[in-house]
Amino acid sequence: MLMGKPKLGQVFLTDHNIIRKIIGSLAILPSDHILEIGCGDGILTEALVDLNVPLTVVEIDSVCIDNTKQRLPQDISIQWICEDVLKLDFSGFQSPLTIVANIPYYISAKLIQLLVKHKSLFRNITIMIQKEFAHKCIAKPSQKVYTALSVFTQYHFDIEYLFDVSKRCFNPVPKIDSAVIRLTPNQTLYDEHARLVEAIVAACFWGKRKKLSTSLRHSPYLLFKDDIRNIIEIQDLLSKRADQLAVQDYHYLATVLKSYILLE
Repeated sequence: MLMGKPKLGQVFLTDHNIIRKIIGSLAILPSDHILEIGCGDGILTEALVDLNVPLTVVEIDSVCIDNTKQRLPQDISIQWICEDVLKLDFSGFQSPLTIVANIPYYISAKLIQLLVKHKSLFRNITIMIQKEFAHKCIAKPSQKVYTALSVFTQYHFDIEYLFDVSKRCFNPVPKIDSAVIRLTPNQTLYDEHARLVEAIVAACFWGKRKKLSTSLRHSPYLLFKDDIRNIIEIQDLLSKRADQLAVQDYHYLATVLKSYILLE
């Protein structure tokens, strides 16, 4: 049995029922090209091969790739990329890609940020992540777990919470439960304002428990901060806290305040 490397955050899925649920949720089209991120010991890769569409596997650990190859028939055609996915050059891929990801949880936020930059390539992304992280992704305004991550993820994707995965489905057994979610890129939602929205979200959550009138005045992401409280169009929003605003509110704020936002 392949042993996970703690320094890579590796735990391996062992439950075939979960594999079947993941495969059943994919709704693969004949035109799809699957990009699997993190093959682990190959149990999911084995099932993806049976879908009979082009498959590319990205895995940072060459031992995992070698182990997975041994599980598969020799005549299977798979593109193998032994690389850190966070450093992967996506320019060589063509759409539509379907992402299937089972990753170390410590890179979840960074991976989603990376995929946002290339979301025009993806039809959807099915990803297994820490259950707590999944709840943040789907959280609604005023919920305790509603954060800047919630706004960022929901701005760029339509999100479906598919199912929970018990920690007992892995080896070695981690300390936390997992969840599988599907992210479908929202290509039409104000993409021309994406950077402005991300900046205004960072500014508002600078003081999450404070009213926006205070958070924005002290945020390092804005210019002419003292003038903002006098803008009539956003007076109702300024009286609220960052975790009370919906995605559409942040888009409106970014539109009104675009001349005040400091972009890197």
